[in-house]
Amino acid sequence: MQRSTGAPLFITWERHRRTRELARTFAADLLELPATGNRFARYGRLLGQTTWAIATRRPATLFIQCPSVVLGVWCAILRPIFRYTFIADLHNEAVEPFNYSFGLYRAALQFIRRRANLSLVSNDALAAIVDRTGGRAFVLPDKVPEMAPGGAAKQAGAPARVVFICTFAPDEPVAEVIAAARLLGPSITLHITGNAAGLPAPLEVPAHVSLTGFLDDDAYEALLATADVLVDLTSMDNCLVCGAYEAVALHKPLVTSDTRALRRYFRKGTVYARHDPPSLAAAIGRAVAQRERLATEMRDLKRELHDQWTGRGQALGRLLQLEVR
Repeated sequence: MQRSTGAPLFITWERHRRTRELARTFAADLLELPATGNRFARYGRLLGQTTWAIATRRPATLFIQCPSVVLGVWCAILRPIFRYTFIADLHNEAVEPFNYSFGLYRAALQFIRRRANLSLVSNDALAAIVDRTGGRAFVLPDKVPEMAPGGAAKQAGAPARVVFICTFAPDEPVAEVIAAARLLGPSITLHITGNAAGLPAPLEVPAHVSLTGFLDDDAYEALLATADVLVDLTSMDNCLVCGAYEAVALHKPLVTSDTRALRRYFRKGTVYARHDPPSLAAAIGRAVAQRERLATEMRDLKRELHDQWTGRGQALGRLLQLEVR
């Protein structure tokens, strides 16, 4: 079959800010296919829609977001048929699995990495794993999102507003953060985002802790904009958490996990914490107390990361011979 020559296409089975930014930067048509319904019916529908999009659009370059591993494996299988350049944007769970570790899952990931022309990862540690297991990695962190800094003015003496950016995933120390809020008392109000159905039970939530539930994009960004401090945590060693990029975008002090990857990338405006209540309480208290200085550092970091990402993005565009916006 003749090599495909159509416009770049980015296929994903879930919505993610990184995916939208990459598609926009490399002038790729973005196809977000919603993964809803019964598992078997869902996969049949998604595989059919994915195949139809590739067959009708014939992209010369195909980007996919992985996970989904099923999407990654399927597009790797289709690659020799439609002869596109296959770019796999590998999130942490597709390189260094945390939630799934059984053999078939790892074998599927290795198959994707070896079949992809290039695997995009967020940091050097993940790139080393990809290269060591037969793939070819390119390091491209998330782009700092376009979000308007600012927020509503608070009354003098009002409690500091702290937002814990949370999805109630297994790598997030939810119970420990709530315990830290209990130690800090009503000097702060803590807002925890995400579907609270994932809250560990039984767990008593203090009065000054608010469970926001799932928020749409506008409500979520409005909540972050009014925060004094943002918190985003993970027990995954080589994960650059999405909320940290949002803190940079909004010039907000950040409290995040004390890992090498997070220290190296979010090197200003940030307080690092271990995942025990006293350490978390101390880190949040310090970020609140030093929020003006940390916010100034975040402004500087935003400029640095923007320039750094622009350079990496242009290098990737040259490598793939794609337009960079």
